[in-house]
Amino acid sequence: MPPPNDIVLRTVADELLELVKKSRKISVEEASKKLKMPIASVQALVDFLVEEKVFGIEYKFTTPYVYLYKEGVKQDKIKEKSFAKELITKEQFYEKAKEKNAPYEHIEGMWRKYLQQNLVNIREEFLRKSREKKIPEGKIKELWKKYLAYL
Repeated sequence: MPPPNDIVLRTVADELLELVKKSRKISVEEASKKLKMPIASVQALVDFLVEEKVFGIEYKFTTPYVYLYKEGVKQDKIKEKSFAKELITKEQFYEKAKEKNAPYEHIEGMWRKYLQQNLVNIREEFLRKSREKKIPEGKIKELWKKYLAYL
């Protein structure tokens, strides 16, 4: 298996993010047309990404416009330090995405993207907790491989 940084997984959420970056502000309807997706699916992704503070949303009359929420995109050192507190399990991620009505066919791709972005921190946390429990190094490597297969 190649190192995680060599593989780039592109999801519809990535395409939506790039579209919003280019447009600075775009209506959900226009984004849906450009992405060739149903409005309901785009709206579900937008709702999820607003919740995660990647996007902001404002309304002009009854039309929702999406824009980039600056704090959501920046990768602060503070976030890295408190990563363990923000770490969520696969089950929590899926549940949260379902609550936001994200289309099921996109959830796995969003989970893979989350893993790709956070794998180094997840591994560091895994190693830290394993060493806290005084698990032998050889066993830690074996457990990490099993955990990685689960993810």
